[in-house]
Amino acid sequence: MITADSRSLFWGGCILYTVGFIYALAEVIRSRRYPRSVLLSILGAGFVMQTAALYWRGYSMNRCPLGNPFEFLQFMTWSTMLLYLVVGPAFRMSLLGFFTSGLAAGVGLVSLLVVSWDRLGPRGFMGGDPLVQTHASTALFSYGVFGLLALTSAMYLIQNFGLKRKRHRGMFPMLPSVLQLDQMSGRLLLAGVSVLSFSLLIGALTNSGSSDMAKLIKLGLTTAVWAAYFLLLLLRWVNRLVSTRFAWTSILLFLIALGSLWPVDRSRLAAAPVPSAELDEESNE
Repeated sequence: MITADSRSLFWGGCILYTVGFIYALAEVIRSRRYPRSVLLSILGAGFVMQTAALYWRGYSMNRCPLGNPFEFLQFMTWSTMLLYLVVGPAFRMSLLGFFTSGLAAGVGLVSLLVVSWDRLGPRGFMGGDPLVQTHASTALFSYGVFGLLALTSAMYLIQNFGLKRKRHRGMFPMLPSVLQLDQMSGRLLLAGVSVLSFSLLIGALTNSGSSDMAKLIKLGLTTAVWAAYFLLLLLRWVNRLVSTRFAWTSILLFLIALGSLWPVDRSRLAAAPVPSAELDEESNE
């Protein structure tokens, strides 16, 4: 079965992310710096399995694997993990792998356990239009960037707390400096806004003159998320929102961005319901 095969791969990736998180957590509890090569190998293997699952799901259904909340969350965590595997080693940010694996394992496990989120849908629901699929995938990829921004913001808050309380044990010595975390957060915010701007440009082109309410709701919500992050970027540039306030706002906006995925999914289903007979036919394949 298409769904069963891909879900097995998703489970494999989630298990490896969980193993990586537990391994890093054990070392952090013992106040030891874990070898990054070991964690990178575990998370890299999980990423390969998740990539294979997304590819198989998309190939089998003849569409970008963004057809339900389960696929939204899996693609978003895939994006976050991809960024970590590229950015983490390059910037040598201690503990970023620990936080990233925790996010990927947690979100992945919840999405797999809530089976109703992974409902079958029609093949090629995006009409095979490459622009529509590019718009959807780049929008979710930007959410992955914002997810990594939320993680670096959480690390900033923890390190800032440790400095104020003069904590020199546990994970605090292993965290990057607040300056390094702040600089990284600024770069991630700029990258996320840039990617989402590109996605909205494509969305505006593909939905020009459209009267499809589901598409308009989706574009409107995505625009609202973009506006919030763009305002955050402007306030940071003029030094009106910095330090802990910037970090808390980044985390809050990411949670709001995640929450916006459900109205998008409900509006799409309401506009284009799938006949039960079609669902039964697909489930038997």
